[in-house]
Amino acid sequence: MTQENSPQHMVKILNKFLGKPPKGKGGMARRHALVAGILGMTALCASGLSGWPAAVGRAEREAPVEDPMVRVLPTAVVERQPERHVRAFPGTVRAARRVDLAFSVPGVLDVLNAQEGRHLSQGDVIAVLDQRDYRNSLDAAEARFVKAERNLARIRALWEKRVTSEARYEDAKADHDVALAERRIHEKALEDTVLLAPFDGLIVRRRAETHEHIQAREAIVAFQDLSSIEVVIQIPERVIAHGGPDGLGDLQVRFDADRSRWFDAAVREYSAEADPITRTYDVVIALPPPRDLTIFPGMTAVVRVHIDDGRAASPATRDVMRIPVEALWRGSDSDSYVWVIAPEGGAPEKRRVDALALSGGCVQIRAGLEPGEHVAIAGLHFLRETLWVRPMGAGLRGLDG
Repeated sequence: MTQENSPQHMVKILNKFLGKPPKGKGGMARRHALVAGILGMTALCASGLSGWPAAVGRAEREAPVEDPMVRVLPTAVVERQPERHVRAFPGTVRAARRVDLAFSVPGVLDVLNAQEGRHLSQGDVIAVLDQRDYRNSLDAAEARFVKAERNLARIRALWEKRVTSEARYEDAKADHDVALAERRIHEKALEDTVLLAPFDGLIVRRRAETHEHIQAREAIVAFQDLSSIEVVIQIPERVIAHGGPDGLGDLQVRFDADRSRWFDAAVREYSAEADPITRTYDVVIALPPPRDLTIFPGMTAVVRVHIDDGRAASPATRDVMRIPVEALWRGSDSDSYVWVIAPEGGAPEKRRVDALALSGGCVQIRAGLEPGEHVAIAGLHFLRETLWVRPMGAGLRGLDG
């Protein structure tokens, strides 16, 4: 112990600090007691403080380390790209049988029995032209025919008696045949002044009114048979190229008027030449109309098809995976990446992938993922490999995940 830390030195310091002791024996005793107490307290503090740094270090080493805060993320499961995938195409409804009806002869429209939306049976009258000129022409042709027929009978009798020449008989016969043909032509023209329904159907649109002068082959009404309907869709050329229309399987139609049901359908026909602007091919889907729905031409529908790529299974096609497009993000190096999340939780793994093409809200991945892995589909740009995350439970949201 140094001289500065000796009790004698401490007493001298305290005496100097406390000043002169009080007079008398009792004052001196109180002075000695005070000095002893201060010295005892000093020794006690010194002994306690000497072990303070070691105690603090030992407490820090023995304190339990808490786990980092776990963030819950919505994820999607990586799936293998099926050889047949489902696609939906918008379509437009039309009647299976449809025709624009017109007169074969010109004339003034006299009768029009063609209210739009009216159902007609086969043979019902739709429209009639003014028939007076056609009846007069037919009457004149009938008179010429009668005259030619009488003249032929008279010449034939003379020729049989060898009173007239055979040439005169042939001329009379030719005049008779011409008159007969003219009469048939005028009869047909008179018949054509009446427009009849060719089948049971519906007046979809009226294109003329009464008292109008109608030209031959000018459409009067649009007439359609709705007992069987069709939906026309446009298929891209890249789909047609793999398997053609035969690659469209399990077709179903859902009308926008009733989005809760799908109806079975089949391909009826398709165009073999692409539209020059859209580069798509028209495919006609046929189906009977639903009994409890009134379907008119021009209504909209959705056709759901299973598309067969038409390619045999190979290692290249088997390695193609499918993930939601929300899981893909592009890095600063212009490469495509996803965040892979372990099912039990942990730090997310940034993984580079080879993206191929979009298909129905999903993106096809050639390499970088395995079936069954979880990929994050939200908060992609806020994730870091130092965070602690886990997949959100199925059917849960937010903190409930």
